[in-house]
Amino acid sequence: MKIQYFAPLVAALCVAAGCAADMNYNEYVSESRHGLYLYEDDGMSIKLCLTKKEAPFVADGICGKTGEMTEIIVKTPESCDEVSVTSQSFTGGDLSYLSARDSWYISFGGTLEGDEVKITLTCDGEPAEYTLQSVLTEGVMDCEGALGCVREHAAGLFEGLTENGTLNAEIFVRLLYDGKCYYYVGVCDREGNIMAFLVDGQSGKIIAEREHRI
Repeated sequence: MKIQYFAPLVAALCVAAGCAADMNYNEYVSESRHGLYLYEDDGMSIKLCLTKKEAPFVADGICGKTGEMTEIIVKTPESCDEVSVTSQSFTGGDLSYLSARDSWYISFGGTLEGDEVKITLTCDGEPAEYTLQSVLTEGVMDCEGALGCVREHAAGLFEGLTENGTLNAEIFVRLLYDGKCYYYVGVCDREGNIMAFLVDGQSGKIIAEREHRI
């Protein structure tokens, strides 16, 4: 999977706009999915997410202490009774089956680097090797850039939630991929109201926004 992207000037301008504010709103990010590796072929779908996240994660409008974690979600073409994952990049282990999502899941502390990750996935004692490719390529902004674009677009929202130099909310920033990179940016206040934005990962354009509750 090789994807080439163009880096428009507007992305850099959005980052600058975010940094121009007196407050550093990045300090209120309780979840930041900053990396995403994918493999999909012949019915096998593997997603590896790199996230800096509050633990335990509670969407209560307050940003707690965060730490780096890696999450792996697997959907197999055939049913399996046991699934495990290993790699030279991490220790791995046994995955748990999530019936609601019809997928297998594991999470552990730490993060990774590089354009690809090689893993060995074992389903019912049958190992197979896979190479997951990073969706981040030249021209895609980072989480701080995406937040900067939302900060510029919805300045009134942030100003309304800011009191005495404190943001009375927490922020979620999640890297997404659907043919190209996007970011979900959610601002959650103390009452559980979330103002969510979908940001184009290249241009920084706000594609959609909506308000919902937890």
